[in-house]
Amino acid sequence: MQKTKSPRPLRPTKVTRSAILEAAEKLFARRGYAVARLEDVGDAVGLTRPALFYHFPDKQSLYNAVLEEAFRPLVTQIDAALSSSKPIPQRIEDAAEAWVDGVAARPTLSRLILRHVADAEEHPMQSIYPDSDRFIGMAWGLFQKGIASGELKPLHDDPFHAASAIIGTTVFYVNALSVLIPNGTYNPLEPHEIAAHKAETINSVRRLLGIATAPPKAKAGAAGKRPAKK
Repeated sequence: MQKTKSPRPLRPTKVTRSAILEAAEKLFARRGYAVARLEDVGDAVGLTRPALFYHFPDKQSLYNAVLEEAFRPLVTQIDAALSSSKPIPQRIEDAAEAWVDGVAARPTLSRLILRHVADAEEHPMQSIYPDSDRFIGMAWGLFQKGIASGELKPLHDDPFHAASAIIGTTVFYVNALSVLIPNGTYNPLEPHEIAAHKAETINSVRRLLGIATAPPKAKAGAAGKRPAKK
């Protein structure tokens, strides 16, 4: 009696894991977790659904990998800013700048955030980044330390008011503002517009957290000794 051959295990194709994550990131950002399908990701990279299972066993595992891959560079930059040896106000301002730069450089991040919130019922209590609890704890500790040292004099005892203003403003600015501007003539991602938004973000950080700013330096001849008469 001839033995039946067992099916060969699926082998990885030439399509790389990074290509799958890139395609999935765009899809989740555009359609959200609830609507996006594995078949659509497979079609984008030329893989069948069974072949896609070689890399990711289900949609949830693919979504988790997309979030981690997409947010890791941004979180790394903010983490470095908050954990530096600079004064606390400067660390917070550096983190705010890193946030604006990161979201502007990768606009899918803001759309992933909005879609993640909209699809919250599909993945209840899931953090948008695996290490977010540690990250939030570090920011909270820095906030408390800044109040104790007198470096921060916030308008509110809860830092989430400041965080909401900063995060929400940039997410809206990058993802929604150009859609709502009549005629679609405004491009928020132009370098000079990003620079202006970043400046406004820092001003908001300083106001909400009570960060004192040094007075502007007087121009030569505008203060101090009067110029000698000839």
